[in-house]
Amino acid sequence: MNSCSKVRDNLTRIKPTEDWLSESRLKRCLTTLDLTFLGVGCVLGAGLYVVTGELARDIAGPAVIISFFIAAVAAALSGICYAEFGCRIPKAGSAYMYSYATVGEFWAFVVGWNMILEYVIAAASLARACSEYINSFAQGYIFKFFMNDIATWNVSGLGSFPDFLAFTLALAASFIVSLGAQKSSLANKIVTFVNLAVILFIIVIGFYFADGENWKPKFAPYGFRGTLAAGASCFFAFVGFDVIGSAGEEAINPKHSLPFSTILTLVISFLAYFGVATVLTLMIPYQKLSHFAPLAEVFVQRGLSGAKYVVAIGGLCATMSSLVANSFAGPRIAYSMASDGLLFNWFAHVHEKTKVPVRAVLVEGSLAAILALLLDVKQLVELLSIGTIMSYTMVAIAVLVTRYTPGVQTVKYDDDRTKERTRKWLQSVCCRPGETEDKDGASHEVTYQRVESNDEESSNVTTEPDSTTSFHARVGAFLLTVSIMALNICLTQTQSYLSSGEVWAIILSCIFGLMIVSSLTFIIRQPRNSATFPFMVPGVPFIPALTIFVNTLLLVTLNHWTYIRFSIWMCLGLLVYFSYGYSHSLEAVRPSEKTESQFILTQTPDFGQEVEEYAPPHHP
Repeated sequence: MNSCSKVRDNLTRIKPTEDWLSESRLKRCLTTLDLTFLGVGCVLGAGLYVVTGELARDIAGPAVIISFFIAAVAAALSGICYAEFGCRIPKAGSAYMYSYATVGEFWAFVVGWNMILEYVIAAASLARACSEYINSFAQGYIFKFFMNDIATWNVSGLGSFPDFLAFTLALAASFIVSLGAQKSSLANKIVTFVNLAVILFIIVIGFYFADGENWKPKFAPYGFRGTLAAGASCFFAFVGFDVIGSAGEEAINPKHSLPFSTILTLVISFLAYFGVATVLTLMIPYQKLSHFAPLAEVFVQRGLSGAKYVVAIGGLCATMSSLVANSFAGPRIAYSMASDGLLFNWFAHVHEKTKVPVRAVLVEGSLAAILALLLDVKQLVELLSIGTIMSYTMVAIAVLVTRYTPGVQTVKYDDDRTKERTRKWLQSVCCRPGETEDKDGASHEVTYQRVESNDEESSNVTTEPDSTTSFHARVGAFLLTVSIMALNICLTQTQSYLSSGEVWAIILSCIFGLMIVSSLTFIIRQPRNSATFPFMVPGVPFIPALTIFVNTLLLVTLNHWTYIRFSIWMCLGLLVYFSYGYSHSLEAVRPSEKTESQFILTQTPDFGQEVEEYAPPHHP
């Protein structure tokens, strides 16, 4: 019995505060603008140029603009959860790190392990897409050369020929990333800027040729069901903002930049998708949209043949920016996990000059290149969905759990001191250690400290949470998640029975709905901590619950082959964790466990702060 309890405790080990806020081995050099371009470059990929037309033509019609709005709201629910943790935990790792800080080591490993696969497959598929764009510019001669002069095969799961161009592009993206965060950010900004310029061109010229008659006689020809179905597909168009969290350890001012750039990325992406979808369906009737390159062909149909080359350049730059962003984010996850001892320490090596986890970049880039060279990556793309949705769901659960955890530190942000912090950071780059203090030697106010404050969304319960109430809240969060997933399975699998009024299906749905309400009621009755952060998710626990509902609804709609492939990858991951990570975890070898409320942070210019042990005053 004791051994089972010990295993349970080990699987739920929480990463302590001093590790979140310790000095980074990576270089803090990315501004809010850099992070925003990183997020926008990843979100506004090639899908904008292809998927938008497909959804309008086959699923939603002109009502696809409503589908994008629904998807943007759903993505924003997850986005604000990431924004809260971004300002609170300034480390690389994104959802992996956020999970480790709240729900425990095992679930953090599951999230991180799937994020690695997600970024590798994304990079491989984007390298293939980029290769196809370049081949189209070359009028197909590149692929003809590969097929006629190198090799072709007809093997299930493999591509029809070795795509050496995609192989080269994947390696080139990894090489750019290995040069350093600043250089890779510059490359990403250039191609993303071109992409945004092309999108602006499409919207402006498209509105000039717009005709309102193309939205008649029916704005939503496929009905509300078609609009919702397109919304589910549109949701994946907004996937990618989470790459911003992977750069948390390289942001100059993460507690401001991460939440702001996350929200700004979603806003810019929505405006781009909404604008392009609007002009696309206004320029010609949705039924006449081309099956191949609809965005380029719509200009040809309106007599602007030259515009298709501008659109093609935009599509190429969009694909390249997404490729660079995914090649940037994946190695940071592996580096973070290796630094925590959950993956082999070899991946935690940081290049002395570039301050990049170059070994992780090399391995993940090589894997992506090999996949792009040989495999039919389209069969693996759905694995991206399961990893992404799992990450989003776990972060929403983490936000919920955080509110009811004792000893959570308040994170203060003073707008008036932003320029001073930036100046001090610049001094730290140019001056020797010890030369960055103010002339009067005065110390700055503590930015991370344990304080008593009123949370604007505090519950009516006035007592602070303790270990017992925190456990109750975690149980409630678990039951809430299970109930929501059960309801979503019921709604999707018994849809025909529900529409025909079958009593058993209605009763089953009501039971799961009642379980959700009961779980929420149980959670609300638990005392909440008074910690505040520069950005906080409003309406807890309802907003996280809604986020979990949206994400798990998408999760249960994936086909069974996706889950089979996911299970194979997870079996490999569990083998790695229990044979290595479980015993080599830093939390496993830590001499003594400290709680979050035992530490405060004294400020230095670049978040390389010292963590000092805090002894609460003794009251006789």
